[in-house]
Amino acid sequence: MQDIEWGKIKWQSRRGMRELDLMLLPFVEHDLPNMDEAAVCAYIDLLKATDLELFRWLHGSAEPDSKSRKDMIATIIKCHEGRKGREGV
Repeated sequence: MQDIEWGKIKWQSRRGMRELDLMLLPFVEHDLPNMDEAAVCAYIDLLKATDLELFRWLHGSAEPDSKSRKDMIATIIKCHEGRKGREGV
């Protein structure tokens, strides 16, 4: 996974919507680097979604449009739940 451009992934994870940034940025900094290449690719695909889609998916008001995205959203939510009360979350 040496070819992965972590800076680019982190930059693309900054969405400008505080609710998204609070979930995505800690995930990219702390969780994603420990995952396999398939998970990283799934996350990169997830970043192609609009901010509104991401917001709705992460807050449960809509379902992601593919199994891969649904699984990645579930992973992000699980990681976020584990961080609540720490790191300003």
